Amino acid sequence: MQEGLRKLYTGDFNSMEQEGQSDGSTLITLSKRGEGMTYHFRVKDLYGENEKVLSHEGRQKEEKPWIAERMKKAKKEKAKEEKERRDV
Repeated sequence: MQEGLRKLYTGDFNSMEQEGQSDGSTLITLSKRGEGMTYHFRVKDLYGENEKVLSHEGRQKEEKPWIAERMKKAKKEKAKEEKERRDV
């Protein structure tokens, strides 16, 4: 069983998107916070007796430096506010 489908069946994900396709298949995207991968796969007859994975791809999540910088700034501001509250 491919990794994305295994995660779907075990519930090992935080976010799931499904999109029905014109050929009757379903395009699924799964991700999990803290994990550096997202899984994209297309399945025909999902959960059915004749389920068939038509395509499957694991993608490394792209690290965006500007988002990392914003997160760092937000954490610093939060720590400062918490310190100020404790000092009052």
